[in-house]
Amino acid sequence: MQRPLAVLLVLIGVIGLVLGRLGETSWAPETETTATVELGDPGPAVVIDPGVLYIGGNEGQVVIEGASDVSVITAANGDIDSYLEDVRHTRITGASDWATLSTQEVSPDGAEELDSPTTSDLWRSVETQPSPHTIEISDFWAGEHGENEQVYRAILIVTDGTEPGADSVSITWPVDAENEWVPFAYAGGAAIAVIGLVLLVVSIGGRRRDEDEERLEEDGPQEPLAEPAGASVAAGAPAGAAEGDAENSLRTQEPAAAGDGLDELFAAPTEPVREENVWSLGEETADEEAAGEETAGEETADEASQEPAPESDPGAEEGGPVRLFGEDEDRR
Repeated sequence: MQRPLAVLLVLIGVIGLVLGRLGETSWAPETETTATVELGDPGPAVVIDPGVLYIGGNEGQVVIEGASDVSVITAANGDIDSYLEDVRHTRITGASDWATLSTQEVSPDGAEELDSPTTSDLWRSVETQPSPHTIEISDFWAGEHGENEQVYRAILIVTDGTEPGADSVSITWPVDAENEWVPFAYAGGAAIAVIGLVLLVVSIGGRRRDEDEERLEEDGPQEPLAEPAGASVAAGAPAGAAEGDAENSLRTQEPAAAGDGLDELFAAPTEPVREENVWSLGEETADEEAAGEETAGEETADEASQEPAPESDPGAEEGGPVRLFGEDEDRR
């Protein structure tokens, strides 16, 4: 039961880690948000009201698209209002949500054209770029803060004065957003996977131990080894003799002491064996011949002294024939 549970825990842990990774990549929220407005017929001028650029922070980009080169003009807010007093134009007033900019049409019955909009003496700065025109919000922010701190400025957007001031305007802000559950998915998945691995190792070890026990039970108890034939005690032998034989056998089986090797090493050298000539094998030396003669003489004397006197045959009658032996029989 432990092994399936361990595998299930490991699987759940891996799923948690995968979900955490997906939460950081595929399922992660957008790192930026963009609010856009499409301008169908805005008039010859488009105005972004002061402070609209900073709705999503002081970093990001403004992208303006037009039919021709786009000019971005900055000036005092009152000067821009005075310049566009009798001209039909569109104002971007804010964002209805994080994806849409809100607009307002001003002077719908006003003039439809502007005469040389980039050459007026009212402008503080004029910057013209091919469409799309890009503005860095951080640069615009720096121009209104610090040493040059001033009231938020409006932005006037025009083209050539006869075409629409812009076709579309989009503002992109970075977003510091992340899935809050991602750390919990990582931590939980890792913890569950580790627990599952530990349980799996323990279950494998227990299974091997059970298999070893079953194998021992199937094999049964092991029979004792048979004693060698020489170790058995003969029937009828006394107990003391058997014990003595056992002690003698144990003594003979004891290994030689460690000192015997040293004694043999430092012992006096034995006398070398004298080599004999092959042709002299079987021949006796002079000393051996003399010793053999003396021994033969002594044996002859002893035999002569120990030989009993011949006795007469008790069954023989007096005056009967004499039985002859040896040479006498041959002579006969």
